[in-house]
Amino acid sequence: MECRKQPVLLHTDGVFPLHAYRFWNKTLLHEWKTGVARSLSPVFAKAVYQALEALYQKVGATIPVVPVPPRPGKVWQTGWDQIAELTFLLRITYGVPVCPLLRRTSVLQQKKLGRKERLSALHSAYVCKSTYRDRKKPLPQAVVLLDDVLTTGATIESCARSLKACGVQTVYAITLFVVD
Repeated sequence: MECRKQPVLLHTDGVFPLHAYRFWNKTLLHEWKTGVARSLSPVFAKAVYQALEALYQKVGATIPVVPVPPRPGKVWQTGWDQIAELTFLLRITYGVPVCPLLRRTSVLQQKKLGRKERLSALHSAYVCKSTYRDRKKPLPQAVVLLDDVLTTGATIESCARSLKACGVQTVYAITLFVVD
């Protein structure tokens, strides 16, 4: 229990989960992620867009969304990447700028790891793509990470750490669900 007292989100400037991960929300997320209820993507995209609008009003600017990338091989195994689909819908339906800054290097499935293992395994699981790291493409000052579930915070923290190391000044995060 001691590890739960230590803060995990040290490199994020704000985290905004949309729903609690319990009751029927667990079923919704599972059905969506497995592709059974892929028709939920536009519903989730609208909810994310509404959260983005509120954030944009708060900070006074439109900030690009950075999708949390899947582990290597996930798309091949499952046939799709739900976060990529959300960002696609955000871009074409609502005109949200999307900036795929990150690449995932770890192939570990997090759902099979405990809190302590997640925190240590994800320390360097995400890196900035070389086109941004080498400044071949301009880097935004602020970004909004987008992921499906905030469980321990290890993914968001790893991504935020990499983005800030790359030169991004401000990192917010929006997740569809939070495990409480």
